[in-house]
Order: sequence, then C-alpha cells, then structure tokens
Amino acid sequence: MGKGSHSSEGHTTAQQMQTQQQQQLVPPPAGGAPDELLSLPKYRAFQAPDFNAAEFTSSVLATSRTSAHAQAEELRQGVRQLDAALAAAVVSRHSELLGHARRLLDADAGAQEVVLSVGSLQAAVRRVRAEVEGPYVAVLLQTRQLRSLHATIELLRALLLRLKLTSKLRQQLDAPPGQLDLAKAAKLLADVAAAPGGEQLDSVALAAADAPFLEQAGTSIRDQAQAALSDGMEAMSQAKVGAALQVFFNLGELRPAVDSVISRAVHELDKAARTALDSRHLSLSLGATAGGGGGPGGARGVALPQPGAVGSWQEKLWQGLRTVFDTLVAGGVAVWHLQRVAAKKRDPLSHVLFLDELVAGEAGGAVAQLPSAKYWYEALRVLSDALGAAAKPSKGGFVREALAGGYPKLVAALEAAFGRLQQDTRVRGVPPAVAPEQLQSLLAVAAPFRDVYLAAALGRLQDVVGGAYPGGGRALASPADVQKVIAAMHGELRGAGSSPQLAGQVAGVVGKALQQLAQRAEYMAAAGPELRTVALAPGGGGASAAQQRNIALASQLQEVHRSLITLLPRLPAPVTAALDAPLVALHVAALDAVSPIFRALVEAMEAKLGGMHALHQAHRDRGGDGVEGGMMDTSGFVADVAASLGFFRSEYLMRFAPPPVPTPSAPSATAQLCERSAGRLLAYFVRHAALLRPLSPAAKLQLAKDLAELQAGVGQSLWPLEALGPAVRGLRSFRALLFVEDAALDPSAPPLRDLPASVVLHHLFSR
Repeated sequence: MGKGSHSSEGHTTAQQMQTQQQQQLVPPPAGGAPDELLSLPKYRAFQAPDFNAAEFTSSVLATSRTSAHAQAEELRQGVRQLDAALAAAVVSRHSELLGHARRLLDADAGAQEVVLSVGSLQAAVRRVRAEVEGPYVAVLLQTRQLRSLHATIELLRALLLRLKLTSKLRQQLDAPPGQLDLAKAAKLLADVAAAPGGEQLDSVALAAADAPFLEQAGTSIRDQAQAALSDGMEAMSQAKVGAALQVFFNLGELRPAVDSVISRAVHELDKAARTALDSRHLSLSLGATAGGGGGPGGARGVALPQPGAVGSWQEKLWQGLRTVFDTLVAGGVAVWHLQRVAAKKRDPLSHVLFLDELVAGEAGGAVAQLPSAKYWYEALRVLSDALGAAAKPSKGGFVREALAGGYPKLVAALEAAFGRLQQDTRVRGVPPAVAPEQLQSLLAVAAPFRDVYLAAALGRLQDVVGGAYPGGGRALASPADVQKVIAAMHGELRGAGSSPQLAGQVAGVVGKALQQLAQRAEYMAAAGPELRTVALAPGGGGASAAQQRNIALASQLQEVHRSLITLLPRLPAPVTAALDAPLVALHVAALDAVSPIFRALVEAMEAKLGGMHALHQAHRDRGGDGVEGGMMDTSGFVADVAASLGFFRSEYLMRFAPPPVPTPSAPSATAQLCERSAGRLLAYFVRHAALLRPLSPAAKLQLAKDLAELQAGVGQSLWPLEALGPAVRGLRSFRALLFVEDAALDPSAPPLRDLPASVVLHHLFSR
C-alpha cells in the first residue's frame, strides 16, 4: 500500500497514522532472518509485555481505510513469513540443535541415577530409624518415670519435714504460759514457711489440713510479740523489747515491725495535732457559733467562740498543744528505746546485729534511716502539715490569730519539748534521740506563725518610730515619745523570752526599726553653715537653734542606744549579733548630728594654740627670752583656750541629756567626741610646743606652766584627764622632757617612750 497524497493541512495527522499502519502490514522481503523480522516496526507492538489484542485491533481498524478482512489477511501473511523465517533458521542450525538434544539426554540419564541413589539412602535411613526408635522410646519412658519418682520422694521429704515442724510448733504452743518460748515458736513457724515444697504441698490433703492451724499460730505469735513490744516500750524494759524483736527477727519481719511501731506513733501524733488545732472543734466545744461568709462572725465555715469565752478556748488550745508535744516526746522516747535495744541485740544463731538489719540497704539501692531519724522526719512532716493548715486564713480561724500572737509561747513549748526529748534520751554511751542542731528543723514547723508574728512586731515598732520621728523639719520627739520607743523595743525583746532562736529573730526586727530610726533622725537633723560655727565668747550668744536641735536629737539617739546597750547582757547571745550593726548605725547617726560642732570647737582651739609661735617670736624680736609677763602668769592664748572650753561646756555640753561622762559600759557619741577632741588638743599643743626654739630655762618654765593650765582647762571643761590615756601621758612626758639634761637623755627613759619620735627630735633641735 502506498502513501496517500492530500493537499489539505487539516488531515495531516490522520494520514500519518494511516501510513504508519500500512507500513506495519507490508510483507517483508522473502528469506529475511528472524532477528531482522523482529526488528521491523510492525512487530514491535507484539513484543511489548503488556500487549493487548483488543486494544491493538481497535487501534488498527480505527486508523486504517482497509477492511477487517484485508487486515486479517495481511496479519496471516506476516505469520506465514515468520514461520518461513523460523523454519529456515532451524534448518540452518540443525547440527547445533542435535548437539543440544544429546546433552539433554545425557543430563536426563544422570538425573535418573541420582534419583536411584537418593531412594537407596532413604531406605537405609528408614531401617536405622526403625532400629533406634524402640530403645529411645523405652529410655524416654524410664526417664520420665525416674523424674516422677524423684519429685515424689522430694515432696514426701518436704511433707515429712513440714509435718515434723508443725508437730514441734504444736507442742511449743501447747506448753504452759510460763514455759512458752515465743522466739522458738516464731522460728518454727518461719521454718515451716521456708520449708521446700511450697505450693505443691497445699494440694496435699495432709498438709492442707494444717493450714488453719499455721495461720492461727502466726496470728497468735505476732499478737503476743506485738503486745510484748508495746509493754516493753511503755515500761522502758530492754529485756521485753529485745525478746519481742527476736520474735520478729525469727519471723523475718523485723523491719516491718519497727516501721509499724513508728507508724503508730506518728498516727497518734497526727491525731492529737489535728484535734488540738481544729478551730471548729475548739469553738463548738465551748458553745461557739458558726460565722457567716463575709459577716462579722468571721470567714465562711469558721466557727468563732462566743464573747467572753476567749480565755477558755485559748486555754483549751494551749492545753491541746501541750498534749501534742507530750505525744511527740513520748513517741520519740519509745522509738529511741527500741533503737537502743536494736543496737545491742544480736541473733544468737547468725550473730546479726538487729540495728544492722534495720539500716541495711533497701530495694532499689536506697539506704534506710535509723528508727529515731525516721520517726523525727515523719513527726516533723505531721506537725508542719497541721500547723500549716492552721495558719491558712480560710481554715485557721481564731487559732491562727492566737498562735500568731502567742508565737513566743509556741516556740517556748517547742523548745521545752525538744529539751525533754533530749533529757529523757540522754544515756551514757548512747546517742540521744535528737541532736542539738535538729532544733532548727523543729522550730521550722511553726514558720508560718513566725512570719506573721515578726511582721506584726515590725509593724508595731515602725508605727512607734514613725510617730516619734516623722522626718523632715518637724518638731523633735518629746521625752515621752522617746520613752515609748524604748519601751516598745524592750517589750519586743523581752517578749522573746529565753529562746535564743526567737530572740535572734526578734532582734533582727528591732534592728530594722533602729535602722529606720537612724535614717529618720538623719532626715530631721539640721544642716547649714551655722552648724559649723561655735560662739566661744561670753557675749557670743552660745549655741544656735540648729545646733540646739542637733544636740537634742543626738541626746535622744544616745538615750535609745544606751537603753539597748544596758539590756543586751541580760538577753541571749544571738541578740547581740543581730543588733550590732543597727546600734552602730544609730551611734553613727548621733555622731553625724553633732560632730560639726566639735569639729568647729577643735579648729577654733587649734587656731588659738597656734598663736604660741607668734607670741614666742615677738618676745624674741624684742630681745626677751620668750617669756610673757611674770613667771607665775599663764600665757594669754592658754588662758583664752581655758575660758573658751569653760564657755563651751556651759553653753553646749550641758545641753546634752545627760551631759557626756565616761561610761565604759554604755559609750555615747558625745562622750566619744569629747574624748577625741580633748586628746587632739593636748597632742596639738605638745606637737607645736616641741617646735619652739630656742628654749631658755625661763621659756621652759613658762611652757610647763601653760601645760598645767591646759590640762586643768581640758580636764575640767571637756573630758577627765584620767580617761584620756595616751594623750595625757604624752603631755606629761613632754613636760618632764623639758627639764631633762642632755647628758641624762636615754632612749629607754619613760619620757621618750611615751612621746612620738618626731616630737622628741623637734624638741632636741631646740637645744
């Protein structure tokens, strides 16, 4: 078939498909090789693995213009052509195909021989199996029989052992009460439970008949051992407790028995604590009325006592708490006694120490605690939960207020219980139930009430301090206000009682109030140039208003400081540590208020004393020997200094309440400033007197006279000489040095030992 020629472009695609199908049906040239025929385009569709005859036929008929008969004829022509090509290929390779056929025949013959050999082998195996199977079955049956016989013998042995042990247990339990060995019975019962056989014996009627007896015996032995343990702990009898522990050890229940004792003690404590702190129970037992939510009766669900019954329910509350603490001590002593016995008792057979058995490693690698430590931990948890619940506003009710206000009493009760527990368990060679450092953990259970009490105490002190010292330029506190501040601080410190722990905590609160007082005093102190100027002449007017204000403020701070200093020796040691820094801050505030006055005094006096150089030089210029007036007259600058110091005392120091005096037990800021100023003036005079040169005998006498007058003025008006120490010794040594001959100067002499080296050197230059 040739290609059709069409001029229309719209039929191009259809013509191409028809041409392709016609090319597929064109008969190949005669004599073509099969490979060449298979490579023709018309056979490619038949070689596809997913060839579908129906789809191929539909496609050919749809794209061809010939009839189906013609198409079939063309296909048959192609088949004939393929057959001819295949026949030609077979003829051309006839000798090769015969060779392959011979090889196939040889392989079939070999396979037949292998089949015969395998059949012979299978027959031999069947004969061997028939010969071996009989003896094997016989051995298997005999082995099973032997195993059954052995198991029966072992079960009989276990049964005999159990019956024997059970018989001994019966005999032991049937003995008279005085001859009953409970530990031996417990050992027999444990041996029965540990005997071989186990669950297999339960199916034996003879053994099963003893099960009720064994169960009853176990209950009886445990009950008697528990009763003996309770009696021994109550009577503090080591023999009874040791015998009871031996019974539980023989039963293999030593640790559960001790844990049971601890659990019962903790349960009793928990019961007593919840009963004592139940506000509803307390109030209803005294005829209280339930408070409505948000109304005057109190919080919702909280019963309040009737008016007039406050003392009754408070007494009942504290009585209940005493019962709680008695229960705590009793449980601690009992568990400690049990632990003491366990630390001495050993099993007579295995020689195992019972305490080692109690503290041996638990499952999972955990290390068990000592019984006393375990009880203490659980008791603290119970008390913490009970007191924590009572501290909640929604549950505590009036109990919360009573315990918060009476926290010192609660602390005293806790410390007393702790002391009783220590005292009752203090035996030589045995550690007590609790160590001293565990008191902190006991007091921590009342931490919610401690916080409330300390916050209330701080609020009270801050109110008092704020009322007396409002800050700013307002009027200073009155003497009554100062006494109120002192009384409030003393009351809080004394309210702590003899408890060192609480005293230290309350002292911290008082320290915060002192810090606030020092800060407010700093705000209320006057400032300005007039504070740093002193009028030292009789007509100068004396202390200014600002100086008088600061003197009064410093006097009040000193009064508070002195009152607390004198109280500290009567309080526990933690109070001193807590108040150390606040008292220093209060002392510094008093110093800062009046130190400008004393600084101005010292500067003015130093200026007057410095006039000795000008006076000495003026006399020398006039040809004199540095002596002014007669030998018995005091130099004018020294007389001026003495008069100024006297005026300062009358116009300034006497305004302090009280005036500064040496008080080693309660040092004040004013006394410190007076002592410092007096020592500085004496040292200043000596230092400048050593610079005068040359010194004639008359000038030395004049200096000695001035020194004596200066001592008198300073000692009478500023500070006693016997309280000055090194400054007075230096002045007296310098006066003695003036009249020591050059040949008699010795570095080890007393005048030289009490003077600085610079002063001695400067004086020697004057010679």
